[in-house]
Amino acid sequence: KHVAINVQNYSFSEYSVVNDTMLNPIMAFSWALKQYKEEAALKVITPLKAQELKEKLFDYLHQSPINLKAEKNYPSVFVNLMESFGLNLADFTNTEHNFLGSLDKHFKQDFLFKRFLSSSNGTIPSFANLFFVSPFSNISTSKFQKTYLDLTPIAVYKKAGYKVIFVSAGNGSWQNIKNYLSILGVDEIIDENILMKEYNGAKDSENGYGVADEFLYKKVYDLLQKNPHNILIIALTMSNHPPYKIPQNDLPKLQNIPQTLLNMLPYEKDKQDNIIKAYTYANNEFGKFLDKVKQSSFKDNVIIAATGDHRVREMSMDLNSQKAFAYSVPFYLYIPKDLQDNIYYDKDRVGSHKDIFPTLYALSLNNVKYLSVGGRNMLARPNDEKLEFGINDAVWIDKKG
Repeated sequence: KHVAINVQNYSFSEYSVVNDTMLNPIMAFSWALKQYKEEAALKVITPLKAQELKEKLFDYLHQSPINLKAEKNYPSVFVNLMESFGLNLADFTNTEHNFLGSLDKHFKQDFLFKRFLSSSNGTIPSFANLFFVSPFSNISTSKFQKTYLDLTPIAVYKKAGYKVIFVSAGNGSWQNIKNYLSILGVDEIIDENILMKEYNGAKDSENGYGVADEFLYKKVYDLLQKNPHNILIIALTMSNHPPYKIPQNDLPKLQNIPQTLLNMLPYEKDKQDNIIKAYTYANNEFGKFLDKVKQSSFKDNVIIAATGDHRVREMSMDLNSQKAFAYSVPFYLYIPKDLQDNIYYDKDRVGSHKDIFPTLYALSLNNVKYLSVGGRNMLARPNDEKLEFGINDAVWIDKKG
């Protein structure tokens, strides 16, 4: 359970005084100087420049459609940001090798976009883009860490009367995320410390970064069962992360792994096995959670969205054959039948993280104002070709490639 200290993970305790003792002055100064330079490089956009960009590109302020059914029902929404949930490994799933586990059938039953990119190639950059609408990945630890941001997904749901809860299988002090989410208006923050107190076995599963995903899903299920209306849950899973320590029970059998896949994991056999098992475990646990939800009393009142924070980075890439989709992550949606009004579904439509919340606003809220940089409802007919693209830090995709 030993983890090398870096700027992203030195906050291992819920008590800041303990975290502060972990740093020596040279290390702290080095990190502070680097961040100071990053913040100094941020450019101020004048209103005139903002208007110019808006006219050249697209508007960034939008209104979701009228949805009287959502206003009457106030469905709860669960947005699951899954660690390393890349399609580059899932693409090897077939009848002989199921790396999706119980999730496989839900991918076939529900809405799924696979020509889809994460906004970035790291956890905190994707988290910041998705939940803060911020391209500045260090915003939660920067001089802006006490600055409230309006029109984030958190703010939009709060204004609509929702309670917002963050559930992490990791530590809430990671990237100062617990404090920053509180500034943004999150009502309740649940991390590994709470999960270890509430669920037997959670503490034994702790791997230095967090507890096993199954305990996160137990908590999310409990929350939805008690609150089938009016809550937004945003979650961050952890099991599919080095050192890949996962529970070994109830895993699909993984034998005769394709050599093509093993060739893309240039490590010793034990590490190859651990990477594949952790990926399969994480998907299987999410699938088991969905099994349970679909059999529950609240199945008609919740919308569930899931995506990956980035690709499986341990896998090598062949950009000559894979190109942009070496970076692809899924965008999965479970939507109760009664909330599927005016759905247009093209499974081959391209998109990226920018499109997740515009889609969810249309499904779960009524005529709300929101901020989006190029996002659109993935389940509505295209009405602006300029928005038919996906973007990642490394690549851009559209219908042409």
